[in-house]
Amino acid sequence: MDVMVPADYVSLSVPIVEMTGVGEARRLATKLATAHGFDEQDVGRVALVVTEAASNMVQHAGSGELLLRSWAADAKACCMEILALDHGPGMANVAACMRDGFSTGGSRGVGLGAIARLATTFEIFSASGKGAALLACIGERSADTSTGPGLAWGAVCVAKPQETSSGDAWAVREHGDRSTLLVVDGLGHGPAACDAAQTALRIFAQHEGAGPEGLLRLVHAALRGARGAAIAVAEIDWMSRQLRFAGVGNISGILISPNERSKNLVSHNGTAGHNIERIQEFCYPWPKEARLIMHSDGVGADWELEAYPGLGAKNPGLIAGVLYRDFADRHDDAVVLVARERL
Repeated sequence: MDVMVPADYVSLSVPIVEMTGVGEARRLATKLATAHGFDEQDVGRVALVVTEAASNMVQHAGSGELLLRSWAADAKACCMEILALDHGPGMANVAACMRDGFSTGGSRGVGLGAIARLATTFEIFSASGKGAALLACIGERSADTSTGPGLAWGAVCVAKPQETSSGDAWAVREHGDRSTLLVVDGLGHGPAACDAAQTALRIFAQHEGAGPEGLLRLVHAALRGARGAAIAVAEIDWMSRQLRFAGVGNISGILISPNERSKNLVSHNGTAGHNIERIQEFCYPWPKEARLIMHSDGVGADWELEAYPGLGAKNPGLIAGVLYRDFADRHDDAVVLVARERL
C-alpha cells in the first residue's frame, strides 16, 4: 500500500492482521516521520515502536489497527503519535506486562518495556477480556511551555476506508484566557467533503475572537453554494470557568464531570452552508476535572465512559482511541476530540 501523507489532523489507519503487516506499518510510519522533518535518530525510534506495537498485536490479539499521526508544531517540535488498538483478550495486570521478561505468549517479553523507554509519552488502557489500547508519542508535541490555564487534548480523525482525504476535521486553539475547539463533518465523504471541512478550518484560523456563534455564522456564509457541513464549536473561558457551545447538525458534544450526570450539549438541526434552523450559543459551567468529548456521526453515540473504569483519567488521545475503536462506523469518516484541563 502506498498512500499520500495525510493532513496533520488526520490519523492514518493501518490494519494489522498478520505478521506481514508489521513491515508495511513500519514503512508507512517511517514515511510519515521523514515527511514531517524527524531526524534520523527519531525516525529509527518511530520504526522500532511501530514494529513492537504491531508485533504485539498479532501475537497476543491476532489482529488490530494502528493509527499514525505525525505533525510539526514548529521548526523545533515534531511529533509522531502511535495508537495501537485491538479487541484481543486484554491484560489483567498491565504493570506485570510492562516488566521486561514477562510474556503470556512465549515471546521474550521486551515489547512494552521497549516502547515505554523509546517513547516521549506512553500510556496503556486494558482490561481482561476487553482488548488493549496503547498510546506512544515520539518527539515533542510542542515547544509551548505554558503553565497557566488551558487544555490538554487528543484526537482521532480517520478517513473512510479507500478514501485519500477525510471530510471530518478538528482544531484546537489557545488564545489568552480562552480555549476553543472545533469539530466539523463535511457532507458525505471524499474530496468535496474534505473541501468543506477545510473551509471551516480556515475560518476558524482567521477569526480568533469570533466566538462559537460567530464562527458558525461565518462558516455558514462561506459554504453557501458548496458542500455543506455539520459543525460544532466549544469555547472555554478560564476566567469565568464557563463553556460556550454552538452547533448545527449531528456533531455530538458531551460534558463529563465528576459526581455529576453527563451533559449532552445542545446543537440545532441544519447544515452549515444550506439550511439552518437556528444558530444559538449555550453556556455551561466548566467544573474542575471535567472532560469534553466531541465527535461526528461516524462514531456511535451509545457509549458511556463509565463502562471503562479508569479510562477517564488517561491521556485524552488514548480516550479518543478507545472510543474510535469500539464505536466508529468504519463505513464513514470519523473524528473524536477529547479535552480536559491541563494539569
